[in-house]
Amino acid sequence: MLYIGVDLSDKFFDSCITNSFGDVLDRNRFDMNHDGFCSFLKLIQEHQTDSQECIIGLENPRSGLVDFLAQHGYTVVLTNPNAISSYRKSRTPSNAKSDEADAQLIADYVREHHKSLRRIQMPDETMRELSLLLEDRDRLIQQRIRFSNQLTSTLKEYFPQALDAFGSIDNKCTIKFLKRVDTFAQVKALSTKKLEQLLKECGIYRKDSKERFYQAIKKPVYHISQAVVKTKVRLKNAIIAHLDLLVQQIQEYERQIQSLMDDSPDGHIFRSLPGADYILGAKLLVLYSTRDFTDASEAQQLFGTVPYTAMSGQSRFVGFRRGANKLGRNTFQQFARCSIQSSLWANKQYAKRRNQGKSSNHAFRCLANTWVKITFAMWSNKASYDEAKHLASITNHLINQPAFVNRD
Repeated sequence: MLYIGVDLSDKFFDSCITNSFGDVLDRNRFDMNHDGFCSFLKLIQEHQTDSQECIIGLENPRSGLVDFLAQHGYTVVLTNPNAISSYRKSRTPSNAKSDEADAQLIADYVREHHKSLRRIQMPDETMRELSLLLEDRDRLIQQRIRFSNQLTSTLKEYFPQALDAFGSIDNKCTIKFLKRVDTFAQVKALSTKKLEQLLKECGIYRKDSKERFYQAIKKPVYHISQAVVKTKVRLKNAIIAHLDLLVQQIQEYERQIQSLMDDSPDGHIFRSLPGADYILGAKLLVLYSTRDFTDASEAQQLFGTVPYTAMSGQSRFVGFRRGANKLGRNTFQQFARCSIQSSLWANKQYAKRRNQGKSSNHAFRCLANTWVKITFAMWSNKASYDEAKHLASITNHLINQPAFVNRD
C-alpha cells in the first residue's frame, strides 16, 4: 500500500511517496499543469500499478489535480490544514516548515489516520455546477455589500436625503433613481407631477414607499460645498455603474440556480421546506448530495449545529463546535431564521429557547439542529416535507412519554 502526500502551491506541487512502514520511496516536485499531472501519475505507477493500492492526501479539494487523479481511479482524501499544523508541532516542536517536509508530513498523517479521513467524492456535473454557482453568487453578494457600503458613505457626504428616501440602497428602484438624479437640488427643482412620473419610471409604486420618499425630501437642508458635491457625484456614478451590473449578474445567477433546481429530480425535497427559497433549497441539496452520512448525528456534527463534549476524570465541558462545515452551519441557521415565519412548531421551539434565557443565536442553532435531523430523514427517504405529518409525530412523541410519578 502506498501513502502519498501532496503539498500544493500556485505554480507547482511537491509529492512524497511512502509505503506501509513509513519509508520514503520517492520525492519530487511537479508543475501545476497537465504535463506535471501526467509526470506525477507516471511516478506513482512506477511504484504501484494498482490505483486501489494508493491513498493520496492533500489539503485543497478544488485543485485540478483532484479531478485528474479521480478520473484515473485513485483514492484522494482531504486533510485538514489545522490538523496538519498540529501534527507538525508534534513531530517538530520548532515548527520548522518547508513544502518538501509538508508533503512527507501529509503522507505520514494519511498513513496513520486514513481510516478516519474523508474521501473526496466528485459530484455529478449538475451538482457541481449548482455548487459552483452558489459559491460564486455568494462572492458577488459580498461584492454588492461592499459597493453598497461605499455608496452609503458617499451619499452621507453630499446627498443624505437619498438614504432616508429608500428602504434599501442597492435595490433596482434605488439604483434607477440614482442613475437619473445626482443631487438633492435636482430633486427639489422637479414639479410634483414630474417627480411622480420619475418615481413611476423607477418602479416605485407603493403608497408607503412614496410617503417615505416625500418625508425624506422635506427634511431641512444644510449647506454643502459645491466642491464636495461635484466630486462625490462623480464617485456616486462610478459606484452605481458597478452596483447596477452586480445586481443584474446576481439575478442571472439566481435564475440559473432556479433552473437547475427545477430540473433536478431531488430539488422538490428541499423546496418543500417552510420558508426555504430556491437559494436555500439549492444549498441544502448540495450539502446532502456531496457527502454520504450514516445517520443524522453525523450530519449534525459536520454542520456544527450540535455542541461537543469534553470529559476528563470528574470534569465535563460542553462547548461550541468550531471545527465544522461553515457553509452547512450558516445555511441551516439561515434556514432556521426563515422557518419561524412559516412553521408553527419551529416558531414555538424558538420562542421556548428564548424564554429559557438563551440568546437569539443559541435558539436558532438549536432549531437548526432539529432541522438537520428532519432534512436527513427527508433526504434518506427522498420525501418532501409535510408539516401536518411532523406535528402528528411530535404529538405522538409527547403522548408516549412516561408519566411522572411523585414518590414523596
